Amino acid sequence: MTTIGTQESRSKNSRGHFTELLKVEGKLALRTPAGLGTGIGLPIILLIVFGLIGNAVGGTVGNTGLTIIDLWVPTIMVIGFTGIAVSALPPTLARYREIGWLRRVSTTPVSPSRILAAQIIINLILALATILIVIFGSEFIFGAPFTVGIPYFVLSIILSIAAIFSLGLVIAALAPSQAVASALSGGLFFLMLFLSGLWIQPSQVGGLLATIMYYSPVGAAARALLYSVFNQAPPYSTIVTLVVYTAIFAFVAIRYFRWE
Repeated sequence: MTTIGTQESRSKNSRGHFTELLKVEGKLALRTPAGLGTGIGLPIILLIVFGLIGNAVGGTVGNTGLTIIDLWVPTIMVIGFTGIAVSALPPTLARYREIGWLRRVSTTPVSPSRILAAQIIINLILALATILIVIFGSEFIFGAPFTVGIPYFVLSIILSIAAIFSLGLVIAALAPSQAVASALSGGLFFLMLFLSGLWIQPSQVGGLLATIMYYSPVGAAARALLYSVFNQAPPYSTIVTLVVYTAIFAFVAIRYFRWE
């Protein structure tokens, strides 16, 4: 009975420590502009811009049969995920490692892995906020006629976030310092903006460039979401692409991540 009681007490203490850690990381996230700015602020700005352009121009884009707001909403969501996972997460973890916080926390009742878990949870909450803002904003403010297929949409969201967040963890694992992580994150973020179809959609360029865009992590994510918001099953090749990216990025991140 004493052993069982001790185990329950330790379990409660552990949950309590993790809850406090989540609160601290949440407060720090609110004070850090990277995640909020690129993960939520930028998608809101893009939604307003493309929504206003779509209302002013009208009609469909090329031979897609979709309006501007229809076509770009999945891209905007993916940009939000990328802003959170690539621009915010790696520099934060690299800073924690650089200042020795991950090493020092190992001497406390909180495991260093829980800091990583708390960071991922906080950033997943930001990603959820991005999804809700973009979907409801585009539908209720700009009249996007979505018929979201819930199973397809949930699958696409899970795979998209898994692939993009795993990519962010690769940067965090390989960057030796916060400065390097910030530089890598910045360069990769702008590359991902292009490949996601922000400036031009793959269907509008064709050829090899379109193939590269379709099968990049963000391009595959945007494509999967585009199908799912119109209640269609994402192409099998897109699903496989996201699964492969997730597996590769996760392996590299786990293999090379250092706590100190």
